[in-house]
Amino acid sequence: MDQKTVERTAALAHLQIDPDPAVAARLAEEMAGLVKAIDILSEADVSGVEPLYSPLLEEVAGLRPDEPGRGAEPKALLDQAPDRVGRFFTVPKII
Repeated sequence: MDQKTVERTAALAHLQIDPDPAVAARLAEEMAGLVKAIDILSEADVSGVEPLYSPLLEEVAGLRPDEPGRGAEPKALLDQAPDRVGRFFTVPKII
């Protein structure tokens, strides 16, 4: 992996890297190690391995169908808020 590839990858990822050639060389070495690790993983025989289980792939009891419709009334939602000012929720100030 060369410096040009490192710079292109950084640009695609919207990352700024130190212009020092030593930094680029170290990043190239680390990226080459990642590619090598992925190559090793891609050699594994997974032909007999079943896909992982995901509850999202099965219908789960208790979930309503995803159909368009009216949501909850704003007043009903505001009545449940711990604190509000007029028709707005009040939340802690975060800076």
